[in-house]
Amino acid sequence: MFITNNIDKNKLKEFGTLSIISGIILVIAGILAIAKPMAGSLAFVIFLGALFIAVGLVQAYTTFKAHQKSAGAWFKVIMLLITGVLLLIWPISGIAAVAILLAAYFFFDAFASFQMGLDLKPLKGWWIAVLNGSLSFILGIIMILGWPFSAPFTVGIIVGVSFLMDGIVLIYLGYLSKKGHYDE
Repeated sequence: MFITNNIDKNKLKEFGTLSIISGIILVIAGILAIAKPMAGSLAFVIFLGALFIAVGLVQAYTTFKAHQKSAGAWFKVIMLLITGVLLLIWPISGIAAVAILLAAYFFFDAFASFQMGLDLKPLKGWWIAVLNGSLSFILGIIMILGWPFSAPFTVGIIVGVSFLMDGIVLIYLGYLSKKGHYDE
């Protein structure tokens, strides 16, 4: 049997407040993305583009200071900046590209959630992580089946559903950890 309970109960108590706050933020973001899926898709891709540019600028500074003669380091900077700019200039095309990447993300998220559930078992609430993993797996399948035509709507809806479920998991586990409800 692969089930191990390697969760430190003192750390679990500390986790409670931050978990609840993070969960509430994710639930709000998820509801907004589900309510307005096209806007959620655009917001996600624009945020991603801005993030690539910001990371590219930080990497450019680091490369300038430490690796000025490294072609590989400058190539990375250029790729980050180009990717960010392209996502901002053509966000609809970016949504289609992001949709296929999200499918891969959801499959990895499903695996991680299943593992988290196994790590938490037999603590109370372990099953909600497994439920979240099952939902992530289904979302990955949906992303692949509808791609690329449904991407402008599915990206917003699916990111919203994922945020909503992740938020619910964090709120629930945070509540349990703050109340000291560890055992089934």
